[in-house]
Amino acid sequence: MNPIILIFLMIGIGALIGGLTNSLAIKMLFRPYRAIYIGRFRLPFTPGLIPKRQKELAQQLGKMVVNHLLTPEGIRRKLAHPAFQEQMISMAKDEVHSLLKKEETVKDVLETFQMEVTATTMKRHIAGWVEERYRMIMDDYQDYTIEDLMTQEMLEKANRGVDRAAIHIQESIENYFRSSEGKEKVASLIDHYLDNQGFLGNMISSFMGAEGLTERIYPLILKYISDREMEEWLQTMLHTEKDKVLQKRVKWVEAQLGHDRLAAKLGDLVANALPVEKWMSKTVGEWTRPYQENILEHFVPRAVHQLSDLLSSKVESMMANMRLSEIVQEEVEAFQVERLEDMVLGISRREFKMITYLGALLGGMIGLLQAIIVLFFG
Repeated sequence: MNPIILIFLMIGIGALIGGLTNSLAIKMLFRPYRAIYIGRFRLPFTPGLIPKRQKELAQQLGKMVVNHLLTPEGIRRKLAHPAFQEQMISMAKDEVHSLLKKEETVKDVLETFQMEVTATTMKRHIAGWVEERYRMIMDDYQDYTIEDLMTQEMLEKANRGVDRAAIHIQESIENYFRSSEGKEKVASLIDHYLDNQGFLGNMISSFMGAEGLTERIYPLILKYISDREMEEWLQTMLHTEKDKVLQKRVKWVEAQLGHDRLAAKLGDLVANALPVEKWMSKTVGEWTRPYQENILEHFVPRAVHQLSDLLSSKVESMMANMRLSEIVQEEVEAFQVERLEDMVLGISRREFKMITYLGALLGGMIGLLQAIIVLFFG
């Protein structure tokens, strides 16, 4: 055979073998996707390398992600990075601002969360809460006296109130008796008294006359009720009664008013006094308008920083509970080999072609070497 033809033939055969071998090796990374059997015997090298080792690859990838890629230290650094925190604060401000500007009423917001709350149910819950709190508080103060529950300032106000009440009562009595109605009442009482005294009353009436007796007694009554002694007597009497009341125990007061009735009445009063209907009809924007600037400029940044600190302190337990390695393993195991092949070839197609060409080049060089050996030693 012509030496030149032999050289080119062996170079071509070597290059073909080298290129085909590398191309086949690349394809055998992924194909065949499943094992091929002839009878009971499985063909060697089936399935391909990656499908065959997909489970082991998934396990190793899961460990690598947790141990080397997505580590607690790396997450902490990211959470503590100023640029990341500023980004999170900006995002949080935008979200909170949109929430605070909502024109939905409180009732609409509750219905969004499938919470059917009406003004009636709110009042019922408020009344029930007030009753419960009242009973809890009163159970602790059953054996206290009313005076024990009052501060020194309250006691002083009570004393001043009693003094003013005595003066007011005296003035009211005096004004009444100085009126024509009061004078007529005195005359009527004297007439009634004399009529009930029999002979003695008739004698006094015939001697002085009812009007004369009234004229004598009426100024004395006015003098007495306007006197300082009358005021002091009223004050002494009212203070005595006030002291008696202050020494009463709380359970006595409750017994007089009725424990259950008092609790229910107090709950109803508080619930009806609160403008629940107005609250329910106000929008979120109306509720938050006075506080929006403070919320956005102070509360949101502080909340983001505290949340970041909380996440940093809990990142190990969170990652352990999430079992990231298992998640990665399950996802890789469920990933279709066809898609993985398309992704890898789509990214590295050029490199794989160069590997094929390199195989052909090496095969051609080996063919050239063989041709030289055959020519010189054949």
